Amino acid sequence: MDDYYRVKHSMFLNTPVSEGSVIFLGDSLTDWLCLNELLPGVHVLNRGIAGDTTAGVLHRLDEVIRHKPAKLFLLIGTNDIALGTGEREITANIREIVRRIQEGSPSTAIYLQTLIPVNSRYMGYRHNMKIETVNDVLRGIAGEACCVLVDLHGLFAENGELPLRYTFDGLHLNGEGAVKWIEFAAQYVKD
Repeated sequence: MDDYYRVKHSMFLNTPVSEGSVIFLGDSLTDWLCLNELLPGVHVLNRGIAGDTTAGVLHRLDEVIRHKPAKLFLLIGTNDIALGTGEREITANIREIVRRIQEGSPSTAIYLQTLIPVNSRYMGYRHNMKIETVNDVLRGIAGEACCVLVDLHGLFAENGELPLRYTFDGLHLNGEGAVKWIEFAAQYVKD
């Protein structure tokens, strides 16, 4: 764990419990969202930590569960792919995340978000084929665990890649991309 992870996790642990909130949980793609501005009037908690992995989310999941959120939006796994973690381990961790949320907060509606493609022009070490393999398993997990699938991959993919108009570095969304994501997710947040 790096210092940024420890600092963010420590801050999360020291915030008051916020039952019934909407939580977005994930890595830098989530961390860098301005959720309060993009979802005005929604009691939303951003539990993204830049650089996080599925194992990191498992490590800090109790802090999330303590809020007993009404809804939880999960987007995690792209850093695992970059680190060379196998698809089986990634998806096993995601299954465990879902299981623990359902066990610890059974009334929480879980929204599994598919991994966003990358633009290979900049992100050669994250392969869209691996992203698609993980996404195929996520679709199955959503069905098995009665989660709602939020298909961000389908929202963003053009010719199997993230278009350059939505990113500066091939991975992270710019403002236009973030707005597109949250406008799409808002239908699930507000239903």
